Amino acid sequence: MKDLIRNSAEFLIPFYSRTPIAIVSGHDHWVYDERGDKYLDLTSGIGVTGFGHSNRRINDAIKRQLDKISHISNLFIIPGQAELAEKICNAAFPGKLFFCNSGAEANEAALKMARIRGIKRNPGKSRVLSLSGSFHGRTIATISMTGQEKYRRGFEPLLPGVDFIGFNDESELEKKMGDDVCAVFLEAVQGEGGINPLSSAFIKKVRDLSKKFDFLIIFDEVQTGLGRTGRNFGYQNFDIVPDMITMAKALGNGFPIGAVLAVKDVAAFMEAGMHASTFGGNFLACAAGCAVMDELNSGMLSMINSLSEYFLKKLEELKGKYKDLIKENRIFGLMIGIELNPAYPVKDAVKGLLDSGILALRAGENVLRLLPPFTITRKEIDYFCEKLALLLETYSVTSKY
Repeated sequence: MKDLIRNSAEFLIPFYSRTPIAIVSGHDHWVYDERGDKYLDLTSGIGVTGFGHSNRRINDAIKRQLDKISHISNLFIIPGQAELAEKICNAAFPGKLFFCNSGAEANEAALKMARIRGIKRNPGKSRVLSLSGSFHGRTIATISMTGQEKYRRGFEPLLPGVDFIGFNDESELEKKMGDDVCAVFLEAVQGEGGINPLSSAFIKKVRDLSKKFDFLIIFDEVQTGLGRTGRNFGYQNFDIVPDMITMAKALGNGFPIGAVLAVKDVAAFMEAGMHASTFGGNFLACAAGCAVMDELNSGMLSMINSLSEYFLKKLEELKGKYKDLIKENRIFGLMIGIELNPAYPVKDAVKGLLDSGILALRAGENVLRLLPPFTITRKEIDYFCEKLALLLETYSVTSKY
């Protein structure tokens, strides 16, 4: 392990603050390090392996394709793209897709498509609105649309023509709206922002204004898509059908793939050569994506919602007992945020859980974030709640908050 830590420090650019654990294998919701120690993974690789580590159905699909062909180019027809596109449209809405490799790439493509469509309709129609607390990726364009200063700091000058409005702030939305707006980017539930859901009233306001000002409504479903909120896609929790949705993460269950789905009226503005991706929608990625969609359609949503209800019940019991340490539980499907009292730093909770053999995340100001694989059972939920209760009890006894 010391060699791994030393070599990582010597040869890797330090963009990450890494936990000194080397994960070497995994199955369903469990992962194992190089020493054979076992961890309950409630992160899914930040929402990626929602269908479980080493999912046999998905892995077998990739292996079968690998023995045939892995890559040619998008200058030729790739059969898996049409198959996967049809499966996604059936789960979302009728439209056309572009395949890429990540969520950031998908959001970049959606931004370009929105501006192409806007400028063709009105030469000055290129401004984008995004929300405070949002997260849309790490490229220059996507951090320019991310409503968190910590991700933008140091990379100025950023992409012009992006304005931010307060989260769920209908008044500010109206004030910053204009005929020059080509798109509004939304997340049904902000993940990095702290597991915060959009309000139905705010979404209705966006929908109503879109009819007046002719802008596109784009939902970033990179984290909320593919069953995470208990629906196929997060926007389906509301009374709205977007013009575009972006997705990645769980779409390949660990194999890199991203996608943009646009309604046909928007796709009609695109022409050959306007955008491209060398590896986007390659044979292996599409094989993984098709298997993921089949898994999603195999009764997965009802199971997710049942587990969600049980998880919320257990977390509310903890909140009732430790109301001075837990401010609020926010749970949407298996997208979970436990907002802690500022006196109890979330980093301490994450470290305490790690010492107990549980992998967890943090988000927002002081939110414990859980994105468990859909393979977990009530047994693992009970196990997590027992360990969290021990941490809360220890903290309440030893601290002077």
